[in-house]
Amino acid sequence: MNARQRIMMGAMDLFGRDGIRSVTMDAIAAELGISKRTIYENFRDKTELLREGIIAGGALYSKKQEEIMENAPNVIDALYRIGKENHQVMQKINPRFFSDLKKHYPDILELVTHDYMAKSGKFMLRLFRQGVEEGIFEQGINMEIVEAVWIQLVELAQSSKETGVISDSWSVKEWHFYLFMPYLRGISTDKGRMLIKQYLENFERFTAE
Repeated sequence: MNARQRIMMGAMDLFGRDGIRSVTMDAIAAELGISKRTIYENFRDKTELLREGIIAGGALYSKKQEEIMENAPNVIDALYRIGKENHQVMQKINPRFFSDLKKHYPDILELVTHDYMAKSGKFMLRLFRQGVEEGIFEQGINMEIVEAVWIQLVELAQSSKETGVISDSWSVKEWHFYLFMPYLRGISTDKGRMLIKQYLENFERFTAE
């Protein structure tokens, strides 16, 4: 890991933990045990550091998704593991990170959201088509439409608290279960529904509150 990568990773850890606005370049330097000058030798300012850190984080996440897809015994297992990965990542991020990003860095948010949705869409389309080949999802379904709707469900899940869609009386587990599971079951074969049933106990375990 070179100096630039180390700075990006350290800064993103702090942004995720404390929010973006509250983290100064001095705080990043102190956390990493380096001089502020070293940071400025690698990044023009905090905005560039944030943008490059998010892009690098997105690339790592895409790589993780590919590894999950490659090693999973079936697409239901892959979806379960991707969901688990997302849940664990989100649990570590302070909500202030997202509110700061939206309020103070809208250009970066727009850039990374567009890039994320494009890559995620292509990945999910491959995953759904693989599910058809595995006999898990029904044949004859337009998987491009399935993928487009899935991405909309993901966006709804991510923005639910901010838009007031989710009730305070619902747990995160309930919300995600009833948002995604009916849709997934609806495109599944009998084999697919059996696999979904098998994975639900694990799903409940990692989302236990």
